[in-house]
Amino acid sequence: MAEGDAPKVIGEFSDYNGMIAALRARAAELNLSGETIDAVSGLPSRYSAKLLGPHQLRRIGATSLGPFLGALAVRCLIIEDKAALERLRRQARPRNGSSVRATCTLLIVTDKRWRRLQKLGGKARWNGIPKAQRSQIMRAVRAARERKRREQNGAP
Repeated sequence: MAEGDAPKVIGEFSDYNGMIAALRARAAELNLSGETIDAVSGLPSRYSAKLLGPHQLRRIGATSLGPFLGALAVRCLIIEDKAALERLRRQARPRNGSSVRATCTLLIVTDKRWRRLQKLGGKARWNGIPKAQRSQIMRAVRAARERKRREQNGAP
């Protein structure tokens, strides 16, 4: 986007019905038929009528959101509502940091990963290494893992 080219605001909403109204307005602005939207998005025939019609038979979900927005040539942005933020700050208490869970609470072990773990050999790898040295190695591994996690999350 060139300098000075501000994106055109199609609509503003803070709930699902507002989003549907903005998408209806965009489809009308582009003068697109439902069949055209369906063909461009790759969604089933007459699906856009079910999503945007006055009596919605379907709702936009995780599968249809991306293709549908692409067919209407729009993107969604999430922006901060300053007035709502001030109200929230007056009402909310800070969370207890000791109760915060890690961002990854579930690790799925696939067949491929399980085979890799089996190749490592479990405790057989540690044979002959003193306990103090094993602890030192594992501390270094944890520190490297934490550094990598922080870099991925953009934290200093």
